[in-house]
Formats: sequence, C-alpha cells, structure tokens
Amino acid sequence: MEDPHLFRPLLAPTAATSSSADAAGTACADENDADYHSINHLSSNTSITFRLLAVIVVGVISIWANREASKGFDITIINEAKDSPAGRRFELFYISNDKATRILLNTSSFAENILYPNTNFSLDSKKQVQHVTLRLTTNTTQRILVSVDTSNESNDDFVINLSSSAMGDTNIANANHAIVSALQRGMARIWLWDGESRAPPSLIQGLVEYISMLAGFGVAKNYVGGELPEFGHICWDSKDPGVTARFLEFCEVNHKGFIQRLNQGMRQRWDNRTVDDALGMEAKYLCDSYKKLS
Repeated sequence: MEDPHLFRPLLAPTAATSSSADAAGTACADENDADYHSINHLSSNTSITFRLLAVIVVGVISIWANREASKGFDITIINEAKDSPAGRRFELFYISNDKATRILLNTSSFAENILYPNTNFSLDSKKQVQHVTLRLTTNTTQRILVSVDTSNESNDDFVINLSSSAMGDTNIANANHAIVSALQRGMARIWLWDGESRAPPSLIQGLVEYISMLAGFGVAKNYVGGELPEFGHICWDSKDPGVTARFLEFCEVNHKGFIQRLNQGMRQRWDNRTVDDALGMEAKYLCDSYKKLS
C-alpha cells in the first residue's frame, strides 16, 4: 500500500506563500518609503538651514565691510577716567557697545558733507583724516567740554579731548546730548582747514559753531538792530562763537556756497582777503548790512 505522505507537495501552497510574500514586501516597501521620506525631509531641512545660515553670514560680512569702508579713518578710544564714576559710565554706555565709535562716524559724516559736498570737491581738495583718537580726560571743568589737538595734523592724525564732566549728569539722555554735541564740535574742527594755523581763532570757533548749529546743537543767537553785540572792524571777531556763527549763516544765505569756499580758501596760508575772496566782495559791506538788521 502506498504511503499517502509521498503524494503531498514538497512546497507549501503557492497562494499562501505568495500572499505572505506580498504582505512582507508591502511592509518592507512601506518601511523603505517612510525611511526615504524621512531622509528626504531631513535633507530638505538641512538644505534650508544651510541656506539661511549662508544668507545670515553674507549679510553680517556685508554689514561689517560697509561699516569698515564707511569709516574712512581709524578710531581709537582711550578712557583716562576709567576709575571715576563718570569714566565707568562712559565705559559701560559708550565703549563696550561701540556707541562712541558710531557717534564719531555720524558726526564726522555730517561735518564732512557740509564742508565737502561730493558733487563739488575732488579728493585732492579735501582734508585728509586717517586717524582720530577720542580721549576721555580726567579734566572735570565744565567750561570747555571738548578740545582738538591738531599737532600731528601733518600725519592726518587728530585727538579729541573730551572732558569727563560731559558724563557728569547721571541722566543718560542729558549726558548723551552733551557728548554728541561735544563730538560734533570736535569733528567739525577736524574737518576744517585753518589757514596753516593762522586763521583767526574766533572765525574757526564760529565755523565750528555754525556746523553744530546746523546739526541741532548750536545755541541760537538771534540779534537784530541795536541788540547786536559790539563787533570790531570785522564781524567774525566776537568772543561768542554763537554770534559769529549767525553772521556766517547770514553770509551763506546771501552768497550760497560761501562756507565751502571759505574752508577751501583756508587750505592755504591765511591772509586778510580770505573771507573777501570767498564772498566775492569786500566782507565789510556785508558786515555793515548785518549790523543794520532790523
């Protein structure tokens, strides 16, 4: 008698086997698809993140490059009063965050644009400034907040001495106004020619005050008629820079471009006709007109 086991198929039914294989294949495919999409999603996120970082890096480099290019001169900040309360406030509010540097750049740009309009002056006729040192001194006098040392001008190197009394007001807004005002005067003085150090100090001070006045820091001195202070034989010899600044403004209003021409005239050695040449007429006539204002 034949053994019935001999007639049984050696392999399992193909239908069952196929079904199991399909199920396993589907599960494997689904798992592979999930892995693929996960990897693809991760790759996409990585790509986006990399692009954003690249944009940020390029932006930061661009800002830094523009800032460095816009300086035009090197800046050094020295805090000689660092052990005093005023010096510590200056360190905190103006050095640690580069605010003093930004103020110097802004005030420099303002004075430079008034004295050397880009459309009118070549590089050769422009005063060169390569290095500015801002020194907060231990001097606490309030009479003179700022002075400029031009002794190394031949090397295009200047020093602004800022009295620590500028930081005397604990109200930071008031102190900031005093500092920006002082530095505007300092940068105006740096950009002005001075007739090889022979121009009248009262005229230079008046020009500094005129520029500061345009920046919103000058003290308005409106004199008319009999209220005008005593002048000498010229209208720029007042001991009050605000008075001289108003006369210079009068000259600019009546002879457009006078301030720029006067500054250019002071590139050379000062002489008594420098103002006349900038006005295109004898200054005494305009001075007489100013005195007669009513």
